[in-house]
Amino acid sequence: MYYFNCACEYCTNELTCGLPDVPTALKNGLSSAKILDLEAEGERLQALVGDATPADKIKLLDQAMKLFVAYKDTYPVWRHPWPSIRDEMRLLQWNLDHWSTATVHALKAYFFIDPMLYPNPWHPVRIQRVFVLSKLVHELQYQMFASPDDNGDRVEGELKEYNINWLSVNKGLEEEIEAAIPKAFGTESGFAEEYRRLPKSESPEKYGMRMDWVGERAKLERAAREIVD
Repeated sequence: MYYFNCACEYCTNELTCGLPDVPTALKNGLSSAKILDLEAEGERLQALVGDATPADKIKLLDQAMKLFVAYKDTYPVWRHPWPSIRDEMRLLQWNLDHWSTATVHALKAYFFIDPMLYPNPWHPVRIQRVFVLSKLVHELQYQMFASPDDNGDRVEGELKEYNINWLSVNKGLEEEIEAAIPKAFGTESGFAEEYRRLPKSESPEKYGMRMDWVGERAKLERAAREIVD
């Protein structure tokens, strides 16, 4: 492996996010000036969120998201500041008990952002973010089962049409985290100790269902791809 300082237009203007190749979208789509303008406007809107009311925060973050969605074919979803805006939206939706919306944002990060920003599958930041997704899925499932029959569908929201087995998802995410802990943090780390103390999901087999993480993961990816921001 070797390293060099690239002086092309895209790397000089910090448009490649440190990735090894310039994405086709940046080569053939928006100009460098337009990309930098979008970035600046996104950061401006994001800065206004801090002191706003929850309702205004939603409006500002939604405005910022739409700014980038309009250029989604030419402005990569992992390009700054879109990922941090999505994270703020996910956290706000979580705090407002909008479980399915928060989960969709976390799924989009899981499939399309984190693998680009943290290519190593056991990168500590990436595993911490899988842990956040796992907690969201636990909460979503709890709220679905704790709600009256006519309210469970509302809790699951747009994710309902994908017929997801949330027990398998819970178990699959837990196994993914457990497998990564030794390399990501070490078995005696604070994270590992905290994770061991947490209650774990029951196996789908206990309820007569087949554990199929591969199949459920494919459903989740399809949902993350199809559900519009």
